[in-house]
Amino acid sequence: MAKEYRENRGYVNLIYDLNVSSLGLKFTDAYIFRDISISFKSGSLTVIKGKNGSGKTCFLQCLCSVIPKNFSAVIEGEVELKDRLFNFETVKPLYQIPKHFGYWMQEPDKQLCFPFIEEELFFGAENVRRDMSDFNKDYELLVEMFPLLKWENIETNSLSFGQKKVLLFSSLILKNPTVYLLDEPTAGLSDDFRTKFTELIMMLKNKGKIIIIAEHTDYFDEISDAQILLK
Repeated sequence: MAKEYRENRGYVNLIYDLNVSSLGLKFTDAYIFRDISISFKSGSLTVIKGKNGSGKTCFLQCLCSVIPKNFSAVIEGEVELKDRLFNFETVKPLYQIPKHFGYWMQEPDKQLCFPFIEEELFFGAENVRRDMSDFNKDYELLVEMFPLLKWENIETNSLSFGQKKVLLFSSLILKNPTVYLLDEPTAGLSDDFRTKFTELIMMLKNKGKIIIIAEHTDYFDEISDAQILLK
């Protein structure tokens, strides 16, 4: 799998760069992390590692504005995606979550919004008004890989933990963001789901997407372009 990626990576069209400059986060007077500067190129996979409490999840949430939009905190530094610049010290009121970012939480029950599979699956794509011709290609691929997505009138609360994660990741792919922020994506998945998930990661990389994964295992090390350790 890693060999296939290295052979294909030359065909990635490097359109987007995500640049993080001097990013810091603190609650009250205690820093979770500070002075993080890194660039992420299109078609790259970066793994964020660290012990529990090191700030992996918080780092993802800062990039897509979940923090400080939904949690009170002090953020320093800048995040720039192509021609969009967010300076956390000067932007007021809080900026809205950019449509170019897609965030997948570790606990699916905290992210599910709708009672039925169909509503959850299509909401993101409808919200950003994605082009339907491009959408259909991804939808057909996902349904082929995960037949559970055909159960449109099945209630989401009847799904297993792993099925909920598959549904949310599929919805994210159909939304088609530029940057994928994935928090412990393989936790709680069966071996079959993990294999298919990894295949989708490779597909997204070859499409030129930026993928940032918070992960405490070495599962993605072989196919990652960079690893960052938060202490």
